[in-house]
Amino acid sequence: MPSVRTIRSIVPVGLLFAGLAAIPFPAPLAADQLPGEALSTFPADTQQVAFTNLAALRSLAIYPEIRQRLLNRQLHAFEDFLRPMGIDPDKDIDEVMLGWRGEMMGPSGYLGLAAGRFQPNAIKQYFARAGLPVREYNGSELYAFGSGADANDIFFTFFDNSLAAFGRQADLKAMIDARLGSANALNANSDYVNWQGELDGTAPQWGILNGKSASNLAGGWLAPSGAKNIDLSSLARSVRALLYRVQWDSGFSTQLFMVCTTPENAAGFANLIGMLQQAAKQPPSPGGLVLPPILQSIETHRDGARLELDVSGPAEMLDRILPQGGG
Repeated sequence: MPSVRTIRSIVPVGLLFAGLAAIPFPAPLAADQLPGEALSTFPADTQQVAFTNLAALRSLAIYPEIRQRLLNRQLHAFEDFLRPMGIDPDKDIDEVMLGWRGEMMGPSGYLGLAAGRFQPNAIKQYFARAGLPVREYNGSELYAFGSGADANDIFFTFFDNSLAAFGRQADLKAMIDARLGSANALNANSDYVNWQGELDGTAPQWGILNGKSASNLAGGWLAPSGAKNIDLSSLARSVRALLYRVQWDSGFSTQLFMVCTTPENAAGFANLIGMLQQAAKQPPSPGGLVLPPILQSIETHRDGARLELDVSGPAEMLDRILPQGGG
């Protein structure tokens, strides 16, 4: 069995990209067509993706609580930046797909696509009147949120009236290159294409992480518990990917699928989770590993080299798994 002390049951949620005020335009992308667009646009070295169907979430009574977890401080500022342009980002964006080229998922360092109703000409005129930074790249105009001089400044561009892209300038250029075919896109990875096809249309939120990314998530989850110097490298070697999907009602319910390299690894992780659940029932020892109460709600099911983990709870329980803002 892999030498892993615990596995994080995490629900990475999508971050909200701001859009432009709606006027009659050609119909936007149909539901869950955006992920296919994203895989043909995200660069091939993208290691994690997260999809959010905002149109579906907005119809839920619990949406105000969900929304607080969709937006981090940076994206709240982005919304404030766009409002003087007559933009209502909470109505005009239907779907968002985020990607991370690094091995850590967080509230920064992402790139993405948004499907909705946009006014590219209006935004172009606004930036020209205000003298705001605009860059040109391979036939696309890149609009800066910020000075445009910082490597971490967010830029956005429009592929048409229903599709926008955003990210740091280097990432946005890599997306444009991939979309134009001058660099490999993520759809060159047949595994990601198959996993995306498996998750499409199954939930308003879902995502895919490779094995190394899953290992880093587990390490970050353990760090606050006092468990230091834990070797989680075997997780990356034993797990090809972690897939997840999130449903919302009065709270959340999540299915996570560990796609292991062998059935034996899947069985080993199932046994490990069972042992951790038994350990969580015991009073914590001084200096020992502190496990979150939500561990008790995990149910596991194994099918060959796949291990399914089901976990659910009230909306506020999500903060014990993932900090507000999608970090």
